[in-house]
Amino acid sequence: MTSTPDDLTTRSAAAGGWPGLHPTTQAAYNRILWNGGLSKSEVAKELGLSRARMTTIARDLEAAGLVVAGGREQRASTGRPADMLLARTDLFHFLGVHIRSGELVAAGIDLTNKVVWERRQHVGELSASVIGAHCRNWLDEARAGGLRVAALAVCGSTERLEGAAEGLGLHTAVPETARSAWEREFGVPVWIEDDVVALTAFEQWPRLAEGEDSMVLISLGREIGFGLVTDRKIILGAHRRAGRFSHVQVASAGARCPRGHLGCLWAESSTTSIVNDVDGTRTLGEVLDRALAGDGPAHERLARAARGIGTATGHILNLLDPDKVILTGDGPSIVDSFMEDFEEGMRTVYTAPEQPVIEVTVFGLPAWARAAAGLALYRRLAESGR
Repeated sequence: MTSTPDDLTTRSAAAGGWPGLHPTTQAAYNRILWNGGLSKSEVAKELGLSRARMTTIARDLEAAGLVVAGGREQRASTGRPADMLLARTDLFHFLGVHIRSGELVAAGIDLTNKVVWERRQHVGELSASVIGAHCRNWLDEARAGGLRVAALAVCGSTERLEGAAEGLGLHTAVPETARSAWEREFGVPVWIEDDVVALTAFEQWPRLAEGEDSMVLISLGREIGFGLVTDRKIILGAHRRAGRFSHVQVASAGARCPRGHLGCLWAESSTTSIVNDVDGTRTLGEVLDRALAGDGPAHERLARAARGIGTATGHILNLLDPDKVILTGDGPSIVDSFMEDFEEGMRTVYTAPEQPVIEVTVFGLPAWARAAAGLALYRRLAESGR
């Protein structure tokens, strides 16, 4: 049965603003969005749809306001010009909030991941009531400013919020009962997730080209996190603990981490351990400056860190064989400056003849809220397509 505009409007209100589409219709929209526009025939071919079914889907998407006709365009060297469909990217917005000790940062994005709204607030405590009150106020403010918010994601480290007391992680600060209550009160889907998962969701669409469906993201900084994607789906694990790889051994001898592991990735390559090992430094930038100025101990410490990251990357390549690996976070400059050491570490365990695709990108602290908003977008599209 074909949905009418009235049906879609009714379901849109019930779904927090986002139209309740048939899973195949949602999948068609996702492809149009991800590819910056597709012809009807291209969408039908990718999803294995008949021309009649695709015509119905296009009509439903236009009735929901999600796509507009883009005219006719020659999409092949032969044949007739194709009818193009373009996604409306300004119709809905997604809000992300990143939690750190003493601070909440919020960002709103449109359907192209473009930031259209930002806020920051220092807080005296990280209780669910305080976080919820700020989320509520920001939602009201964003809506009053004309944003049509379709989903909210709140992110932070599930192991330990940066700068917070030992044992205070995201799910301690925001338990499931709080998430459920917020979802009912706010009128939109609410997700609470580890910030590395958010960063993985944010990065995967622009990073994965046509024909690629797997990716590993390694976030380098005070902590080291891993995001895993297969079949364009983020792997969370049966107990939502997938990607806990920062204490794998990468050196037969080296420093011990606070957990007692000898030569683990955290002890060798986290910015905390690096700074602690180089006397007179307080930041990774200071260690890098000293190394580049010819300081031997600083240079060797960073070379060790790069080899550790390379070894961990080699293990991941062997285990998952992804299309590409993304190195990001606060410390990817280690790899940029010590690429030979990184590759040396990787080749100690990775023996495949093919050269893996490794991309290095800097991802600063303010962008974590944008990643949280990207997770809200990812979850909204993925959940709607079920």
